[in-house]
Amino acid sequence: MKKILISALGAVVLISVAVTTGYFLPLNQGNFGGFQRQLPIPPLAESAFDGSVRTFDLTMQAGTTEFIDGQEIETWGINGDYLSPTLRVNDGEEIQIRVSNELPEDTTMHWHGLHVPAKMDGGPHQPIAIDAIWTPNWQVSQKASTNWYHPHLHGRSEAHVKAGLVGMFIVDDLEEATLDLPRSYGIDDIPLIIHDAPDALVSTNPFRTAIDELLGGRRAQNLTLVNGELEPYLDVTTSLVRLRLLNGSIGDVFDFSFSDQRDFAIIASEGGLFDAPVSATSILMSPGERYEIVVEFEAGETAVLNRSALDDDNGESTVESTIEFRAASTLNGSTEVPETLAAQIARDPQEASGTRTFDMSGVQINGLMMDMNRIDQVVHAGTSEIWSIRNLDRRELHNFHVHGVSFRVLDVGGVAPPEHQVWDKDTVLVPPETTVNLLVTFPEVSGEGWPFMFHCHFLRHEGRGMMGQYLVVNQGESLNPEDHEISSMAGHSH
Repeated sequence: MKKILISALGAVVLISVAVTTGYFLPLNQGNFGGFQRQLPIPPLAESAFDGSVRTFDLTMQAGTTEFIDGQEIETWGINGDYLSPTLRVNDGEEIQIRVSNELPEDTTMHWHGLHVPAKMDGGPHQPIAIDAIWTPNWQVSQKASTNWYHPHLHGRSEAHVKAGLVGMFIVDDLEEATLDLPRSYGIDDIPLIIHDAPDALVSTNPFRTAIDELLGGRRAQNLTLVNGELEPYLDVTTSLVRLRLLNGSIGDVFDFSFSDQRDFAIIASEGGLFDAPVSATSILMSPGERYEIVVEFEAGETAVLNRSALDDDNGESTVESTIEFRAASTLNGSTEVPETLAAQIARDPQEASGTRTFDMSGVQINGLMMDMNRIDQVVHAGTSEIWSIRNLDRRELHNFHVHGVSFRVLDVGGVAPPEHQVWDKDTVLVPPETTVNLLVTFPEVSGEGWPFMFHCHFLRHEGRGMMGQYLVVNQGESLNPEDHEISSMAGHSH
């Protein structure tokens, strides 16, 4: 490629080339992107039983990955060089996970969406030192759902996630097992982790670097992968395919839709299955959110799942291809999604014990930045509260994630949430100058001095301080944070 001089005239030429050639499809299409490689399916993590306890062994390690033929990039992974295996467990099981840190840095491992005891949460108070092993254990007690796991070391989450420490964590239950839904992992039940490429891969493209100097901004510095590949394809062999969508990006809000605007059925959000499928042609997802959708294909057809990124003015960027689906000449399986899915428990906001307001602005919540030694909120075990999340910024997008719980979205800007946000969630988008009210139900038992986190899941915001801590205490105990201390056993790695 000829060298382009960066001058006043060169800038115009360069921007023009970027627009006409599709800047967001970087690097050589011949060996990376352009639906040239098959979608990798993260392997299911192996497990064994110690009596009645299902045990997993996870090793966090550094390695290299050849994204482009002949070019090795430094990456991190779990039980491999890049990304992580999928953990799969059953509701009611007792599980134990041995997490070994063979990385050159301390880190943590957070079970995002899992209802775990606070001391097993894997937040910044459970650091795993270099060459150390952390062994959390708990009894699974939640509905069938798509969750994930990633590092949560204060100030380093973004770097560790971008390096490759991202994996899915699926919970199964008996109710879901009775439904006629696609559930053959890797065949018609497909994990799609939408995530950022390692910085080293992005920096290998000199054309992108030149554009970055001119345009700047988050999108200009990013390359979005799916299960570790740019624009992969998937061979489809069944009429219905269940896609477990995870927005594992650092800070992108994506709007997903198919190139032909076909309908699909949204069947689940973070907390599990809906009572009935919701028909849609697109779905908006902020970082950390998960949705399960079921898509119908016809024999012999090709379809592309696209995405566009929402900017701070709620406008959308250029449409980018995410993955291409290639249906076989003959397809197997059912062609209908069940009309009824999972039973739901109604929750009455009138039963909330109180209301708390969380003002998000810049990288602060309620005017404060994260302090590992400060308890920000105290709640009673087994109760529910209304948490009113207010984005005070005029342009900046935020979202809100609460550890250890599921919540119900009551309204967004005073309007009832869309159908696919009605049931249990743990992460929600909070647009600029908008209030989102949540009904949050807390764990049944005290955290015994171990705090849970609440924060913006735009990891760059979180890492700069947009996070707080709440403590679950027994009924009757004081709700004044000054009356409590963080457990002396909690780590304080930064």
